[in-house]
Amino acid sequence: MLKPIPGLQFFEEQHRYCFNGEWLAHNVSDIVDMDMTPFKRSMIAKYKDGEDGWAIRGKTIHDWCEGWLNGKGPETPEKWKDWIEALRDEKFFEGAETLATEYRVVDPAKSCAGSLDFLLRKNGTVYVGDLKTVSSKKAVSGRQFCATQLGAYASFLSRQGVFPDMAAMVVVGPSKVKVVEQNIGTCLEAFEEAWDKFQAKQPQF
Repeated sequence: MLKPIPGLQFFEEQHRYCFNGEWLAHNVSDIVDMDMTPFKRSMIAKYKDGEDGWAIRGKTIHDWCEGWLNGKGPETPEKWKDWIEALRDEKFFEGAETLATEYRVVDPAKSCAGSLDFLLRKNGTVYVGDLKTVSSKKAVSGRQFCATQLGAYASFLSRQGVFPDMAAMVVVGPSKVKVVEQNIGTCLEAFEEAWDKFQAKQPQF
């Protein structure tokens, strides 16, 4: 298992990262979401809260997956069992060695940090991955690959001497999972392009 990066902290309430006592200016979500339309932002906010909202669904399933990947055998919440049972049956995870889960990564030069969902090794291939939860089977099929996000994680990991071979997005809905894999080089290119665009939008002082 990878050891946590010394001095890197995440404050959930503020959704901000701190490194060696200094607040970082950005997180990976800032870059990924920079072109999001006001309508999409309003829809995300609309369906976030409540017992069926995406926030509790995502947290519950992510927490379960983290425990499962670390061999802890967590209980399956009845409300989300169709999602969790689909994950448990997914062949992508068979025979995989867990190197890290919910792992904080940082690029101090960019003043940017993020948290990857999992780092796995399978048949000699190291995967950096992100887990997405959706509300329906239809939404599983329609979810677009998160190349910029996974490219950021791969870029930040490389600063520690960790070099994933592949990126993987795991999308889970009720009784359905989709796994999409992509070459790390493609993801790194997507992140660098997005980062340049993000920087160009920042105010100049």
